[in-house]
Amino acid sequence: MRQSLASVWLLRLVVLLVPLVSLIPFGRLVADWIEFARVVDVPLSPLPPRGFDWVRWQDVEGDIVAVYVDPRGTAYQAGVREGAKLYELGFQQYFSSEDVKRVIERSSGSILDYEVTMDGKPRMFEVQITRYPTFLYPLDSTLWVASGWGYALVTFIHILAFLIVVPLAFRSDRARRSSILIGAALVWVGGTFIRFLIVTLGGPPELGSPFVGAVFEGLTILSLAGWLLFPALLVRYVLRDVEHIWTAARLLRPVVFLAPVVLGVAVMLATIRGSIGPLPPDTLTAPILFYVCVYVASAMGLILLAPSIRSALDESQPAPVWSRVGSLVVFVMAVAGALFALGALPELIGEDDATAGFITVSLQLFSVAPVTLVSLSTLRYGRFNYVLTRGLAYAATLGLIFFAFVAGVTLLEAIGPTGISTSKVALGLLLIALLILVERSAKPIRAVLGERFRTDRDRARQRLNLFGDRVRTILDTERLAQETIYTIGEALDVRSAVLFLRDRMEADNDHWTQATYQPSPPFFTRNELAQVWSHIQAEGKVWAANPELNESRISDNEVRVLKEYGVALVLPVTSGRGEPVGVLVLSRKTHKRAVYNLEDVEMLKALCGQVALATERLALIEREKALVRESAEAQLTALRAQINPHFLFNALNTIAALISEKPGEAEDTVQQLAGLFRYVLQTGSRTFVPLEEEIRLVRQYLAIEQARFGDKLEITEDWDESLMSIAVPAFAIQTLVENAVKHGIERKRRGGLVSLASRKLENGVIEIEVADTGAGIPALFLQPLETADADHHQDSQFFGIGLRNVADRLEQLYGRSDLLDLSSSPHEGTIARLRLPTQSPGENS
Repeated sequence: MRQSLASVWLLRLVVLLVPLVSLIPFGRLVADWIEFARVVDVPLSPLPPRGFDWVRWQDVEGDIVAVYVDPRGTAYQAGVREGAKLYELGFQQYFSSEDVKRVIERSSGSILDYEVTMDGKPRMFEVQITRYPTFLYPLDSTLWVASGWGYALVTFIHILAFLIVVPLAFRSDRARRSSILIGAALVWVGGTFIRFLIVTLGGPPELGSPFVGAVFEGLTILSLAGWLLFPALLVRYVLRDVEHIWTAARLLRPVVFLAPVVLGVAVMLATIRGSIGPLPPDTLTAPILFYVCVYVASAMGLILLAPSIRSALDESQPAPVWSRVGSLVVFVMAVAGALFALGALPELIGEDDATAGFITVSLQLFSVAPVTLVSLSTLRYGRFNYVLTRGLAYAATLGLIFFAFVAGVTLLEAIGPTGISTSKVALGLLLIALLILVERSAKPIRAVLGERFRTDRDRARQRLNLFGDRVRTILDTERLAQETIYTIGEALDVRSAVLFLRDRMEADNDHWTQATYQPSPPFFTRNELAQVWSHIQAEGKVWAANPELNESRISDNEVRVLKEYGVALVLPVTSGRGEPVGVLVLSRKTHKRAVYNLEDVEMLKALCGQVALATERLALIEREKALVRESAEAQLTALRAQINPHFLFNALNTIAALISEKPGEAEDTVQQLAGLFRYVLQTGSRTFVPLEEEIRLVRQYLAIEQARFGDKLEITEDWDESLMSIAVPAFAIQTLVENAVKHGIERKRRGGLVSLASRKLENGVIEIEVADTGAGIPALFLQPLETADADHHQDSQFFGIGLRNVADRLEQLYGRSDLLDLSSSPHEGTIARLRLPTQSPGENS
């Protein structure tokens, strides 16, 4: 107890000391300012904004030399170039680069006369002194380019992270805190990157319109607000994520924001007024960097000490999923940065050293490390692969456009005319070409990147999608459940899983089909399902052990049951009417650090929806089979009813299209349609009809379809005239022909051929063949026949209710299940063979 109390007070002391320690450099600046004012005893008026001529002057062998002249700056525009030796500034001679810089810094907004020596000749220039671009460092071409790419890359990373975590923010408090943390860092790096682009593309903003200057300064303040806010949010994030630390520091939580508030007020006043007292904004760089590094180091330290603190407080709460190695690396980097900012940075900046600029920019971009580290445990639950692939695709496309534009403009300048109007026309044509390039390249680039960066999750999505396409070919509920749970388990590398599907055919509606994948104790059985099913049935939402994915609100008792049995994810199998007809229960993944994320949940939701539809379809098929078993006449009536609506609709549309253009063909089609339905009515309740009558029906049907398809439908016939009086089951051949047209020829853009033939085999069996060159039947070439058991082997060969009805009628009439044979190949077509004994047990007319 005493040890626990000491740990609580130690935590409170740390939370109190961190803000105070982070303000040491700022306090030292203020103390120096006060001491200077007291000793000099002269009122210190506010200084004007720090001036800059966009030149880095340096002492070289007794001369003041321009070692770098920014090509965007005012000095370059006036004519000053690198290597220029400064002789006089404002008609006054100077002997130290530091003196020159101090004069320039005090001359913001004015024009100074530069007398320099260039190429051994004296030259005179008038240079506009602009305001220094706060927290940007135009000190060296390499530094400037490296800064731009650094800010662009870090901004891109923050945007990707923000897009990944935002969809999760509506689900859990932790994800919401992650989105706020990433958003604050994005405001800083994004705003600074935009400021970099403004200077790069338009030069110093003060030379342009006042609006651009106001926007630039507004972005400066906004960016600094984000930079000051994210370290405080980071510490608060860590405190909140470790519950016992958050509880222990309850009374001191507001103290965390003391340092950013003090520094924020100071830097805002200095930015708006140009200085705060005698301190320009850039003087606050070191205190801000020190504050950032101290807060980041404190957050990482709390992460590293969390297990020990939890042990001291006797907490049983599970530790957050953080990388201890990554936390240690960031901690060391933060401590090094704090020491650098505390001791060396002011002197280096005072010397205008480009090396200090590189270090300063690196520390400014430091936010990407801790933000990514602490948010990674949340980011992995989002659409990481999807957002990353699309983000890289857009970045690659924009990069391609950029380089194409630069190359195009360079080429136009080299070979094109110099007239203004011609130049505008050429640039317009170049823009059109780039738009065409975007339209043509975006999808291929995305496809290439998607294939290049294909992950286990992408392969799982592909496998689940392929199985979803095949679900409709499975004609048994038990087999559907087994294949579904096996596919999910293998695709997502699940430790164990179970799928329950309700048998909707039962009157009491309380029978289940259960399928398991690698069942391991403790077993989640129907007894456990009974404890949570009522809630799942009432709410119908996903439950997840981690709050980032959880959508369901269930009682503590139900949560206890699920966690006791190692459940990580529960998804209801919901029908199209929104009614749960089953439930999918998954344990965690096999790999220790692998988790389910939003992509997994969406994939599983889609697959569960397909399984629910398949379950309802199977229920309808079972009811249809029950009707078939009751009466062969009911089966025949169902076949006739199947012909009427869809076929009649297409036929009438065809006739309507032909009336104005080909009235003669329209009239013939009407006659064929009337003859077909007259035959349907006259057939009445006859189970068998002569082959000749069935052929007449088929020809009338095909005549109507030919009017609809035109030249896309070809027909060949080879009938054995000696078999015309043989009795065949009514509508059997017509169903095969309709299947060939509807599921073969109609699905092929260029149409195809339907071949009809009859022959008598050696064993006295009559064989009727209907072949087409259509798209083929996926059920025959996607489903390996050896995977189906004997009970389902025959059903797996049929496509559509019509063909299954024909098969069931043949089995009823002849007592055999081998009279209908189907074979099919992708894009090559299907062959249906109907083999009928010469003597039928039914009617002959």
